[in-house]
Amino acid sequence: MINNTHNTSSHSSNRSTQSLLPPTNDYVFARLFGSNSHRRVLVCLLNAILNGKPNVKDVTLDPTEYKKTTADGKSIRLDIRATTDNGTVVNVEIQCVNTGDMHSRSLYYQSLILREYTIKQGQSYKDIPNIITIWIMNEPVTERKGCMHEIVPMYKDNGIDKIEIASEKMRQFIIELTKLENTPKSFYNDMFSIWMMFIQNPESIPEEFLKIEEVKEALEELTYLSQDKETRAEYNARHKELCDQFSSNTVSYEKGVGEGEKKKAFEIARKMLAKDFGIEDIIEYSGLTKEEILKLQKENVSG
Repeated sequence: MINNTHNTSSHSSNRSTQSLLPPTNDYVFARLFGSNSHRRVLVCLLNAILNGKPNVKDVTLDPTEYKKTTADGKSIRLDIRATTDNGTVVNVEIQCVNTGDMHSRSLYYQSLILREYTIKQGQSYKDIPNIITIWIMNEPVTERKGCMHEIVPMYKDNGIDKIEIASEKMRQFIIELTKLENTPKSFYNDMFSIWMMFIQNPESIPEEFLKIEEVKEALEELTYLSQDKETRAEYNARHKELCDQFSSNTVSYEKGVGEGEKKKAFEIARKMLAKDFGIEDIIEYSGLTKEEILKLQKENVSG
């Protein structure tokens, strides 16, 4: 039985007093879906994505931090890591910015998890756990048309044998939120659509979906977190880090810049506007003027 540890009965009544923090922020996402007191919310999300393979009844939340093992190594912190009741290890990541390395990162995260398990003498290699990584992306990362994609090791066509699955021990899921509306609803179960809608814009969730206990619980918890000063401070710190990610791709937009760099600056500004970054942040990381950004904002609204 999964129970809440604090009272959230009044959260939904206060949802209009302050804007909700975005679940597409990794800090907010981890607080919302990676809490021991709200494990059933994570269970419901996983079942919506995995659609019975496996069917998850409960989860145990696992440590998410991997400290560097060498002086020049890199520390890694996963957003959410959990072990299901059937022993499957699941890693869920939310990603606002397409850094171009998602596939490699997913494989690396799987390898970090796998190396914790020791195969003893006489034990079968089949005993290694099933490991699933789920990446929920707020930007397109593939040329594919669908919203959700599953990757497993495959035998490629060799001219004689057909393409077939080699193993389902290591599964990767990529979910592209921007393609949800363009994907026929028949391709996914109803709960998948509801959760993706919630993650994209929780304030747009119709009242009828709040009859689902897990969705109601998630919204109440998000309302609570959004009103908590400490949580907002942590969110703002992480928000700044995301701004810094944009700075690695930004250009110097000054007199005499080429058309290519100018176009890149506007692309950066559009992405940041879409993610609701503040005007001052966009000025800093795109190099555009306030007037140019306001004009771009107006064009986006009218378009």
